Amino acid sequence: MKNKKEFFDYVVENVRKYLPPSFEDAQVFIEVKEKENGSKVPVLLIMRQEETSLPCIPLEEAYCDYAKGDDLDICVRKIADLRMRYEHLEYMADLSYTSDYEKVKGRLMIKLCDPELNQRWLENKIYTVHGDFAAVYYVRLCEEREKIFRMPVTKHLMEKWEVTLKELHEDALLSEREKQALLFEIDEYLFSLMAGSGKARNLLNGNVKWHPAMEGTPMLCLTNSSMTNGASMILQKDIMKQAGEIIGSDFYVLPSSIHETLLVPIGNMDVSRLLQMVKEVNEAEVELCDLLSDKVQYYDREKGMLENAERRNQKNTFFVINGEFYTEKGTAA
Repeated sequence: MKNKKEFFDYVVENVRKYLPPSFEDAQVFIEVKEKENGSKVPVLLIMRQEETSLPCIPLEEAYCDYAKGDDLDICVRKIADLRMRYEHLEYMADLSYTSDYEKVKGRLMIKLCDPELNQRWLENKIYTVHGDFAAVYYVRLCEEREKIFRMPVTKHLMEKWEVTLKELHEDALLSEREKQALLFEIDEYLFSLMAGSGKARNLLNGNVKWHPAMEGTPMLCLTNSSMTNGASMILQKDIMKQAGEIIGSDFYVLPSSIHETLLVPIGNMDVSRLLQMVKEVNEAEVELCDLLSDKVQYYDREKGMLENAERRNQKNTFFVINGEFYTEKGTAA
């Protein structure tokens, strides 16, 4: 049984065996890509001399298959097969179209992250800040077997496009709307998974009514139809307004992951308990690359905006000393 480094070395030395002759002189090497939240992902690159763009092949999943018992050379063959599938992807062959903003604005994507956790990762990214979150922009190149190939929007691209950050953000929101927003009850969805369908009612459909259970804490999930990078739906003001109408009150937004957020009506659980729950789940269940944040948000229906729930709670907390009202900071109200 090879350890991870030995497995990666074996892949580099042997993957050419399963590639066509056109790859005989290709460079094969491993790079470590820095991802969100400080995570580092080893990827395999197979580059021929004439190529200008390269697909990155993640190696962790292949190693997991090997560690679970898959034959070593079968794992290497699968990696070679994956590289050949990338060879024929329409939008990977020629990326010159990405210089034309009119051709790509309908392919814009948004990925949310916590800027406090990603200062270094954000250094070479185009992004805007929305409260506790940063919206990072990408161009979707193509999708292959549920995998999305995308490229980050860079300063160089922005200069070519001659667009402002405001225009980019607004066009990205419009592009994201093409992926239908989904709002469903967590318990109903989990029950559907056990039943084998994996489907739940989309409460954003006008003809669907929500009747929360009398017991327990009602919890809704907001994401998109692909359930990938769906946390960005909280930036869609009309969707959030509709969610408030369905819930019937202000609500908390739990940053479950970059793929979805959870909505909890106010009054069902206090802020401190929600903060603890999010932190515990993030530490135990969420992959580092999928982590969004520990910062619970409060959605104010009247203002139509999100704010940090913990800070809001502190701001609204007061006590009485000798008949005078004081905030937590000790200032007389």
